[in-house]
Amino acid sequence: MLGFVPRYQATHLLEANEDFVVFKGVMPVVKDLARNEKSLFFNPIVLDPVLADPQLRSAPSLSDAETAEAQLRENLSVSSGGTEARLVVGYTDTDREAAAMVCNAVVESYLRQRDSFDDTRINNLERWLEPEIQRWEQEVESRQQRVHMLSEKALGFAPGQNLDRAESESNLSRLSDLRAQIGELKIELALFDATEDFPALPLENTSSSPQAIPSVPAVADIKVQKRIVNESDIKSAVEDDVKVREAKRVVDRYSAIVLDLEVKDMVRVSRDYYNQMRKNMEEAERKLAQERTLARDRATKELQRIVEEEYERQKEVVARTFAWQKEQLAKQQEELKKQQANSAEEQKAAQQAYIAAQERERERQRKALLAKLNILQAQHDEERERLEQYGGTTAELQFANDELTVASDVLTKLRGRVAAIRTERRQDGAVRTLASATPPKSPVEKMPYKKLLMASAIAFAVPFFLGLLWEYKIQRLTDAETHDKNHDLAPVLGEIARLPAGHGAAKGRRVFEESIDTLRANLFLSMDTRNTRSIAVVSSMSGEGKSSVASQLALSIAKATGETVLLVDADLRCPDQHEIFGLDMGRGLTSLLAKQTELKDVVDTSLGNLIHLLPAGRLSASPHRLINPANIDNFVSSALEQYQYVVFDTAPVLAAGETLAITAVVDSTLICVMRDVSRKESVVRTTRRLEASGASVAGTVFSGVSARQYAYRYGDYHYAIGGEPVAT
Repeated sequence: MLGFVPRYQATHLLEANEDFVVFKGVMPVVKDLARNEKSLFFNPIVLDPVLADPQLRSAPSLSDAETAEAQLRENLSVSSGGTEARLVVGYTDTDREAAAMVCNAVVESYLRQRDSFDDTRINNLERWLEPEIQRWEQEVESRQQRVHMLSEKALGFAPGQNLDRAESESNLSRLSDLRAQIGELKIELALFDATEDFPALPLENTSSSPQAIPSVPAVADIKVQKRIVNESDIKSAVEDDVKVREAKRVVDRYSAIVLDLEVKDMVRVSRDYYNQMRKNMEEAERKLAQERTLARDRATKELQRIVEEEYERQKEVVARTFAWQKEQLAKQQEELKKQQANSAEEQKAAQQAYIAAQERERERQRKALLAKLNILQAQHDEERERLEQYGGTTAELQFANDELTVASDVLTKLRGRVAAIRTERRQDGAVRTLASATPPKSPVEKMPYKKLLMASAIAFAVPFFLGLLWEYKIQRLTDAETHDKNHDLAPVLGEIARLPAGHGAAKGRRVFEESIDTLRANLFLSMDTRNTRSIAVVSSMSGEGKSSVASQLALSIAKATGETVLLVDADLRCPDQHEIFGLDMGRGLTSLLAKQTELKDVVDTSLGNLIHLLPAGRLSASPHRLINPANIDNFVSSALEQYQYVVFDTAPVLAAGETLAITAVVDSTLICVMRDVSRKESVVRTTRRLEASGASVAGTVFSGVSARQYAYRYGDYHYAIGGEPVAT
């Protein structure tokens, strides 16, 4: 609402011009304006003149030169006006006057471009028609002259006249051509018969002109070019040198160490080591430069030696090649001598066969000339008879009249097209204005209801989805069924109801105590844990209910068995068992593990014979030094000699590693999980650490279940004491 600014939309109505004077359909009509003309409105040739107008800069949307074009395109709209022949152009702005001004300016720019396109097309059409009209005028005039000439000839001569007179007067080209061809063939046939000599047989190897035997060419001086050792060869040989490669590897090794220290930001921590590595790297680089200098001398000498050996091998190859060529020339001389020994009788037989073939070819050629002459003579006679029968030029005159009619029709249509275009040429263009844009009276939207609803929905949904994504990422444990489906977690041994706070929550406390008793029963009646005497209650992190479970489980065991239970507060970092029972800290477990006192001197027996508490004591040394497997093993052994059961309240496993020393010694370990607090990943890591340390994990205790949910899942079956009625 604070950022809402009313926006006004001005509209301009356009219509396609379909009017005509006489000739309908001569001028093109724009069909479906909204679809065909929309792209032209957003073309730079229309928008650039609008953006260049300084008067339009007063519009709020066009005040910024950098964003003016983008704002113009975004606020401009082109839509249908209800029919294909109408178009509505709209422009939206925060100023109503500016909206109408910009809208009219865009339409005016569009109409100018549209009229310019139409004028250019019509002018081009007239310019293209003018040469065609001139060409067809010349064609009509030429055909008229031909018709006049043929008419005079046709009227002067009738069918059946003497052919010689017709030929001399009309000068028929067809008969003249045939007679000329017949004469040429007769002359060619006479010349052919007069020629009787045969050309001699073109034999190459005759006895009168023996072929010369090639001689061995003189040995030319063959120069073998010696290759020049260039700089690239020397550099390549230097880099391939063994000592250079070794020195380069040393430089690369020190460079990698220095780069690794710089990338990991370890320079400040290991400044001396970093400086030493830099010094070693510089020394290695100097040694690499020395080795490259020495290797360059060695490489230059070695390459010169290789070039000399290559030069000698090339000269040897040239010498062997010349010897082989000489041997081949000698063999060719022998072959030519054998070929010149052919007999003269074979040459004479070849001459006679050649003469017979020439006679057959002459006979074939003469027959072909006679056949061509006969065909031309027959065509000449046929044409002569046709002209004698139909009167020569009558058919040609008819054809000329038909061609003149066709040319006249084409010329008439071209002139009519030009006249129609000039008659129907519009003065108001193919698209015209029906209603110009005026300043709108009311904004497009008086109140941004849609945006408000959308913003409200987003404001509500974003935190919800963020919370959902966060919960999905951390994967909190929400119920025992989901916990049991994960095979990486220990099975749920019991669910503990949430202990209600305040007065008037008797039912909730009763359900809590019932859940603790059920946990104790499941633990001691199970086949795997029925002989358990020492128990460790652990958790992944703090705040997961392990201290409450440990204290209440110790009380439940003591009440059920009648034996005194020793409750040990082994969370030396953050002890709280003494606060739960309202006792003093005392020296406690820390002094006992430090071997400064005996067990009987640090155990608090003020709670009676059901439970004795061993507080953690004040920490004076590292918990890892005090709680180690040897000390815990001795402590548990001595405690079990005096007590039937020992329950340990430990520190979180992931935060305190000394807890693993306790779980490795005791008989059973219970993992506490708090509903909607504990994370699946943390519990899995805790379970794996306990199993890796050799702890006997009895199961998982699922705490934090509401009393109502616990009663719904397991029922609420109350009991009466001393004849009291059962609560229903």
